Amino acid sequence: MKYILHVFSYLCILTVVASCDKFTDVHKEYIKGGEIIYAVKPDSVVFIAGKERLMMRLWMENAQNIKEVIVSWNGGQDSMILPLALKPGRDSIEVLLNGLGEKSYSFNIYTMDNFGHRSLTYTQFGSTYGPTYAASLQNRRIKAISLSETAGSIEWFAPAEGMILNEVKFVNRRGTDTTVRFPAASFSFGIDAPGSTEFHYRSLYIPEPESIDTFATAWATDKLPDFYSIDRADWEVLSVSDEKASDGGGKGTLVDGDLGTYWHSQWGPDLPSPHWAIIDMAAVKNIAYFSIYRRGGNTDAKTVQFYLGDSSDPNGTWALAGEGVFGSGDMLNVDNATKVTGRYLKIYLPDSNRPPFISVAEVYAYGK
Repeated sequence: MKYILHVFSYLCILTVVASCDKFTDVHKEYIKGGEIIYAVKPDSVVFIAGKERLMMRLWMENAQNIKEVIVSWNGGQDSMILPLALKPGRDSIEVLLNGLGEKSYSFNIYTMDNFGHRSLTYTQFGSTYGPTYAASLQNRRIKAISLSETAGSIEWFAPAEGMILNEVKFVNRRGTDTTVRFPAASFSFGIDAPGSTEFHYRSLYIPEPESIDTFATAWATDKLPDFYSIDRADWEVLSVSDEKASDGGGKGTLVDGDLGTYWHSQWGPDLPSPHWAIIDMAAVKNIAYFSIYRRGGNTDAKTVQFYLGDSSDPNGTWALAGEGVFGSGDMLNVDNATKVTGRYLKIYLPDSNRPPFISVAEVYAYGK
């Protein structure tokens, strides 16, 4: 019985040895020259877009024995050999690839170590940008330009894709050449410049997030208005010659911002011309011109005179700032030809196209 067991065990051993020989036969062709040793392969590589160039960022792990990295593109026709001296653990390098025409590239990257071993190839892609991309960019559109006593304001439409900044160049109120940058996320810009100031503006773009280069549009030109609307928030109509408040709303409607309401002279009894209204502008104003609107569709108002003074007394001292006569429209502009100033404004209406009735909807003043 023992003899039979010994024979059986011997046969099993022979079978296992024969099976192992057949298994290794599969690999003999690939290890004829000995075992292949590879250098450490790049852990990760990214290419960051630029203006006809790229920034390569390469990370490696435990690659202190790597002496160089080889980068090739254009099917191997172009290449770059970069000496390396990486620290133990995880380390990285940044390298600029210059002189690359505007297009998309496929890069093959591998390393060589101090013992002459080569790594497996790492393939990555990147795109450069140039004149074609730059020609597609447009300046941010201006929505509105306004002017106040203290500064100008520019309102912008929404920024285009890739826009990161806007620039505005101008000469400020102190006569200094000024260039201001503000983010594309801003929709308004305060410009510290007087009326009629010409300004230049452009937009800055990046083609991809983290792009190493910025592309700028050509400078465009615009200007601030010659005149600004004087704020009427603190204006108050103090007195009028007479009124019919039930018809139009009364004297306060002269500065309520609503052309649908109006101040109307007294009727029933019908009080004769002249008619007048006195407005407290809350501070002395330098007014360039006035705009006055008569009641819509009503031509009663005819001649208008504007006076400025330092007292609200209707019979006090007033300086004539200008006068005009309504034409066929509902609005009349009158220049302050004498350049007089004052805190109080007197609107004087000496006549009517339909005596004795007068109705006025709104009065505005503008500075320069």
